[in-house]
Amino acid sequence: MTRTGGDGGKAPRQSAPFKETGPTGHRARMRARVLASGAGSLADYEIIEMLLFSGVPRRDTKPMAKALLNRFGSLGALLSAPADALRAAGLSDRVALPLMLPASVAERLSRPDPLTRTPMRDWDAVLAYCDTVLTGAPPGQLRILFLDSSNHIIADEALDAALDTGELDLVQRHILLRALDLHATAFVGIRIAPVWPPPAALVERDAVLMQAISYHAQNLSLTVQDHLILHHGQWLSLRQQRRL
Repeated sequence: MTRTGGDGGKAPRQSAPFKETGPTGHRARMRARVLASGAGSLADYEIIEMLLFSGVPRRDTKPMAKALLNRFGSLGALLSAPADALRAAGLSDRVALPLMLPASVAERLSRPDPLTRTPMRDWDAVLAYCDTVLTGAPPGQLRILFLDSSNHIIADEALDAALDTGELDLVQRHILLRALDLHATAFVGIRIAPVWPPPAALVERDAVLMQAISYHAQNLSLTVQDHLILHHGQWLSLRQQRRL
């Protein structure tokens, strides 16, 4: 049955209240809002919505954002949650990673840049650094020299022994996140071998780890320059062995 107006004519068709109802239109409006008014104009759940965009490309992220805030209690608690807690909330690694980065970036920005950075321009410089700075490093320790675009050391960090002996996926994720946190463009892995020659199992584990990191690092504009296994002046290079 056709509805008619009071004058007997057809009632004018109502225009749709929203021109775009899908997530694409909503995301475009949110991006435009941030560009125009800054991120401070967003509510907490909207910040989470936008962080989830890259990990959830074709679905409305608002319900997920609100559910996560309800679960963790606050924006700060959610963004500082460890990977295990995010997985327990049902998030895949792809979805969880964007939520883990802001806390790392905030911590990095809170630290002053070092006034001097040791240059690692060639192999002699790398080996000289190892012979002097790493002389007292404990046997078995894994260290990462994070480098900037000029091959200066941004940070020399030792991995926690419990992490190093755990699952390789967790070690790989930790190193890649630290590289992003430090704005590194390259790194050199260094293993302090407990004996010489190094155990075959140790060499194999490090090779598998660095190969996996090297594969994923390409997408982050990060280069694994080499991985060295050292013991009292003796060294083995995975790259020279064609294992990187």
